[in-house]
This record gives sequence, C-alpha cells and structure tokens, in this order.
Amino acid sequence: MKRPRNYARWRAASLIGLYLLIVAHVVHWRLSGRTLAPVELNEVMYTIELGIITVGFLFMMTAFLSAAIFGRFFCSWGCHILALEDGSAWILKKLGIRPKPIRSRILLLVAPITAFYMLVWPTLKRMAAGGPAPSLKIFTDEQGWASFVTENMWRNLPGPWISAITLASVGLVIVYLLGTRAFCTYACPYGVVFGAADRVAPGKIAAVGSCSECGSCTDACQSHVRVHEELKQYGRVVNTACLKDLDCVAVCPNDNIAFRFTKPSGFASWRKLGRFGLPYDFTLAEDLFMAAVFLATIFVFRGLYDAVPFLLTLGLGGVFAYIAVVTLRLVRDPDVDMNRYALKREGRLLRAGKAFAAFAAVLALFTAHSAFIRYHETRAQAAFDRVEQTVERGETPSAEDAARAASHLRTAIRWGLFRPVGLDRRLASVLLARNETAAAEPHVRRVVELQPEDGDWRITLAAVLLTTGKVDEAVGQLDLVIASPAFSEKARSAARTMLAQVRAAQREVTH
Repeated sequence: MKRPRNYARWRAASLIGLYLLIVAHVVHWRLSGRTLAPVELNEVMYTIELGIITVGFLFMMTAFLSAAIFGRFFCSWGCHILALEDGSAWILKKLGIRPKPIRSRILLLVAPITAFYMLVWPTLKRMAAGGPAPSLKIFTDEQGWASFVTENMWRNLPGPWISAITLASVGLVIVYLLGTRAFCTYACPYGVVFGAADRVAPGKIAAVGSCSECGSCTDACQSHVRVHEELKQYGRVVNTACLKDLDCVAVCPNDNIAFRFTKPSGFASWRKLGRFGLPYDFTLAEDLFMAAVFLATIFVFRGLYDAVPFLLTLGLGGVFAYIAVVTLRLVRDPDVDMNRYALKREGRLLRAGKAFAAFAAVLALFTAHSAFIRYHETRAQAAFDRVEQTVERGETPSAEDAARAASHLRTAIRWGLFRPVGLDRRLASVLLARNETAAAEPHVRRVVELQPEDGDWRITLAAVLLTTGKVDEAVGQLDLVIASPAFSEKARSAARTMLAQVRAAQREVTH
C-alpha cells in the first residue's frame, strides 16, 4: 500500500509560516519602534556596489549555500513570491481556470540578463572606471537606507498601492496569462543565482526504482520539468528549473522517486526541443517582437511616478509582451486563441476577442500616457541633477538647466495621473535655487504636508515663510521641530539656531 504523502500541505504550512514571520516582523517594529531591517534579496546590490553588509545580503548567502547543497528548496519552500504564484494558481483552479504555460525562447533570457545587470554589471563598471573595491561595513540609521537594524520599516519598500499592483501582477495576472511559476521562469534574477548553485548541489530528485514512465510526475510538476524523461535518461532530475517541491515524489504510484544525494547536474540538462522539452509557442519573429515590447515596458514604467520598482516592471514586461503578441495575431491571423479561450474564428472577431481588443487599446493608451510622463520625469531629473551639483559646489546654477528642470517637472505634475511628492521636492529645490521663493512655497508646503516627519523640509518651510514675511507661522514650524523628539537631533539643533536668529532680529527691530 502506498504510504500517504503530505508534501503539498507541509509546503503550504511552510509558506504560510513565512507570511506569519513577515507579520511578526512588522508587529515587532510597531511595538518596539526599532527592528531588523527588511529582509530584501535586492539589498545584495548594496553589498556588491558599496560594501554595506545588509540583512538581505546575509539572507541571500544563506539561501545560496543551501541551494548549493540541497538544491533549490528555498524557492519552493521559503519564497513569498512563489507562495503568491501558487496561491494564485489555486484560486484560479477553484474558479475552474487552469492556466496554460507559454514557452518563449526570448523571455527565457530575461532572468539571466537581469541577474547580470543587477549583480555583475556594477562591479564591471567600477573596475572599468578604475575604482577601488568597496570595503565591508555595517550602517546605522544615522547613515541612511542600508542599516542592519532600522526605525523605519518601510524605508526601501513600495507604498500600499504599488504593493497591491505588484501582488496582483506577479500573482493572478502573470499566472493566468503566462502560466504557473511564470515569474520564476521568465523574470526572477535570484532564481538564476540559485539555479547556478543547483548545478553543483548533490541533492536531487532521483529514481530509486524501476520507472514505468506513466508521466504522473511530469504532470504534477508545476515548474513544467519533464521529470519522467530526465529520470530515464539521467537517473535524476538535472533541470535547474526543478524547485524541489516534491510534488513528483508524492504522486509516483510506485514510490520510485525520492530526494537523494547523488551526482550533481553539472552542465547536463534535457534540452532536446528547448528548455521545456516541447516546441516553443512563438515564431522567432514573434519572440523578437515580444522582446521589443518587453524592453519598451521596462523603459516606460521603471521608476514611473517615483514608485514603480524594477522587479515589478519585469513582471509587467512579460504580461505586456504576451498581450502585444496576441493583439498582433488578432490583426494578422484568421484564428486566434488566448490560453484556453477563442478570440477569433475564420476571420470573425468573437465576443471575447472584442473584449480583449478593447482592453488592449486601453492598455496601449495608458502605456503611451505613461511614456509621456516618464519622458518628462527623466528629462527633469537630468536637468535637476546638474542644478544640484552646481549648488553643491557653491555656484549659481545655469538658468537654462533650472528653467528646463522646472518646465519638465511642471508638465509631469500637471498631466500625471498621480503626483508623487518627489516632484514637488525637486521643483521646490529648483525654484529656491533660482530665488523664486514665492513660487516654491506651495510645493514646500505639500512636501511637509505629505511627509510631516521630515525635519529638514519643515525647516526649509520656515525659511521660506520668513522670506515671504510670515514670521509667526515660521516660528510655529521651528517650535514644532524643537519640541518633538520625533525629529532628529541634527534637525532640532538647526531649528534652535534659526529660531535664535529670528528672535535676535525681532529684538533689533523692537529696539
């Protein structure tokens, strides 16, 4: 009798436990006011570029070493993104929707190129410039955004709206359109690193008996590895896409599959007809078209409204690329399907096809508008950087650079769907550098309104109010900074100095 297997439940419990740890992390911060910094894998870049030892770097190294011994267990048992993908697949299954994975040769290059850009390129760039290797150090909150412990839990994390969009796009949307584990396959740069470690790992899914080649293991694999073929050819799964979730072990009717320590994969792999062992879903021309759309999506949306993070744009790039190629087929081909739904038959657009075409048109308009805003944001930032560098040198900024920065910033503020506070910060800085104090005042006020804990900008507001003759309000702002321990000692000291100067000036006028 086949022994019962509970790997799926154990894995679900592990991933639920991961989210409970995240909640406990936030609760500890709220109760104590200080906690371990957010455990973000992308913080490894700070260590590579600047030598700052972060929590994310130590976590990344731990996960890498575990992958080099046991294989990619971390990805399936400890990654919150995979938990999101699997949870989304479960929800879709309950709704009667079974996502159909796509197979693209071009999108397979995204993850390794991203890993190179994030983890290797900064070092090569520094070496080419003749810069020294960074010295290892640990930051505190006084030194900024990469401290080991922090009083600001959200310092490097996106806001609630961007988080919600990220969860939706990386979860339900990308799983529905591109298939389960699509983000892992086509976007995750860390998976490339763990995959490299998996190649030297002795821990493998291996054949321990006579395989009947029923294919149950392959059907159960959510990472779309052709398990039964690899077991037959190699005696173990050598594909680095294997995340060791043990679903294949659980479903084997004869208990002929198990996790074992055996010969590492090395460079062996099953690639007879591509990574998936099956033909690709797109022609080379379509794949190149998808690549162009993917790159355009990255350029348009990365950093948009000072909010969209890089990894979110990777997910959006895959989704937009797929929608674009389906739209192309809708125009070109007489019969078109998307996943398991018919959009066009014998040249006639079906109801689902019309809905998809309308959605694609709206998405194209939104992308065009976002490209317009991103253009002005980018041009504004370039001009603003020149202004800021000039001011830091103690020189008067170029009138041309200041005017250009102000013009682009005002355009982004006027026409944007959202108004990030960073635009007001930059515009206020430019206007103050040009001594346009009255014009800068509403933008300084908005910064203080949206970020009331920023003592430096509250002091800047006091200085602006003094210049425009609003002395009482300026004194009130300075008193607030001095009286509140929420502001840094540096800001409180600066406020005391400015207030003393104001009092001295008032006494001179009185006498």
